[in-house]
Amino acid sequence: MARTNAKLSEQALKKAAKRHNWALQWCWNYERMQASGFAYAMVPVLQELYDNNDEVCENLERHMQFYNCHPGGSAVIMGVATALEESYEPDMSDSIKVALMGPLAGIGDTIQAVLVKPIAYIIAAGLAAEGSYLSLPVIILPLLALFLARWPLFKWGYKRSVAILEDIEGNTDFNTLRRAAQILGLTVVGGFVPSMIGLSLKYTYQRALTDPETGLEVVKTVALQDTLDGILPKLLPIVFVGFCYWLLKKKVSPVRVILIVAVVAFVLGALGVMG
Repeated sequence: MARTNAKLSEQALKKAAKRHNWALQWCWNYERMQASGFAYAMVPVLQELYDNNDEVCENLERHMQFYNCHPGGSAVIMGVATALEESYEPDMSDSIKVALMGPLAGIGDTIQAVLVKPIAYIIAAGLAAEGSYLSLPVIILPLLALFLARWPLFKWGYKRSVAILEDIEGNTDFNTLRRAAQILGLTVVGGFVPSMIGLSLKYTYQRALTDPETGLEVVKTVALQDTLDGILPKLLPIVFVGFCYWLLKKKVSPVRVILIVAVVAFVLGALGVMG
């Protein structure tokens, strides 16, 4: 091969990171998914490592194999693969992509889809319901932070190279990290259930009470919702979510659960039982 045997310049590394972090999913497709974006990011790297276009194209074909990972986790893989290409270890570069894209996709998806997005969206929805303009930055800033984190993740992967396998398999228990993120995210989302689901009974009933001042018995109208709140505040939203969870555990499809909820809400609302 017509190797240049040169160390990659800072400019090439910056171009590779920029292309990966911006364009990884621009040409996403069902056949090879993110392969074209990954190969596009490798162009400035390979152009410095090989001094003729035939060698560059031959090596780019290797990176056009099936590839799919969370973009944040993929930034780490891109850094590792870049370091291995610089060492002229193409087989190891290809193998590391296959070995890491699954575990890092699981971690990235969990952090973004379970830990960050639901919490940010719920908080933003509450602010929007109150008419606060803070709802927009509450959504944008966490997602922007996740995007900007791809650059240091690329640098970390490049510096660690193959040693990252020890991080994933040995010193750091990434499965535990992913599990902890899932538990934390679901716990926080569950805590928002009572405040986000505004269910209340409109039913009232008559109750005989003794007036402490006059000692006379009076009939007072009592709201059933106040009685339930005295037993357990936000009882109805909790029962409602539990019912939906029970349906899902019974293998009822999410679409059917949504339809059931819509029908029940419509009927009870039309009868004036709930609000």
